[in-house]
Amino acid sequence: MLLVIASLLVAAVLVGATAWNTRPLTEADRTDAAAQADLEGQRDEIQQQVRACQADPDSYLGPSATSQDCVEALVAGPEAYYPRDLLTLGGTLGTEGLGLPLALVVIGLVVIAGATFAGADWSSGSLTHQLIFEPRRSRVWLAKAVAVTIGSGLITLVVLGGFWLGIGAVAQARGISLRWADVADVGWHIVRAVALGMGAGLGGFALTMLFRHTVATLALLFVYSVGGELVVYVVPFEGAGRWSVGNNVLGWLATQHRYFDPTIDCPPGERCSPMQVMTHLEAGTFLAALLLVAAVVSLVVFRRRDI
Repeated sequence: MLLVIASLLVAAVLVGATAWNTRPLTEADRTDAAAQADLEGQRDEIQQQVRACQADPDSYLGPSATSQDCVEALVAGPEAYYPRDLLTLGGTLGTEGLGLPLALVVIGLVVIAGATFAGADWSSGSLTHQLIFEPRRSRVWLAKAVAVTIGSGLITLVVLGGFWLGIGAVAQARGISLRWADVADVGWHIVRAVALGMGAGLGGFALTMLFRHTVATLALLFVYSVGGELVVYVVPFEGAGRWSVGNNVLGWLATQHRYFDPTIDCPPGERCSPMQVMTHLEAGTFLAALLLVAAVVSLVVFRRRDI
């Protein structure tokens, strides 16, 4: 319950931070931006480019360009110097917004909740008494797994749903119309986050049932998440970034995730790039495979090992 409360508090703080960081521009902000744009536009380098463009607009802007288009194309307007962006769902869900960081925080807290859900039974010794009343170990493991999976999904749904409803309420109060494409992206993001939250809670539970200690589970996950990232980028295999846990988690949560893979060597003349795109299918398959292995091993060991 403390972890749930912590998640809700984080969501509330991030709604407030988003509202403050995207607050409407004041007249002073607009005046200052216009002054900066005018000052930057008077620089000698900019004026030289404008004159060169006006002399030959086709070379600068394409065959349909005219000399009147040069100033607008080469001199930044006041909008480029605004101190903050306006509130949008797409921006909040993007790389510079707080939607993705909140999802990652919630997923991390759900993993801890799943681990402590099982760890408490082991540390208190109550699991021995539970098996007296229900000796079928598979049934006990599956019942607990279902409970923690549903609970983790509900926690993720409530926290993220509350965050995005709060962002929508702020946008409505400011008279900002929401694009349907952005609303759809947020909806699918919540669906994917809830699915990941359910898997994260189940994974934390499965590992703790295997190791019998919450601390052991959290230590393993920390070593794997940090050490695994380092190993992925130093192994002499091209495309190793595909197997990074961080890339796969972001690839699953983000609308579109692009990452830099230093293991991809692009010889001169070849059409390739170290910037790669992680699809939802690729990320989901990788994360589901990890979860399946952890769950199967945990269940098999729980059924056979003495308690």
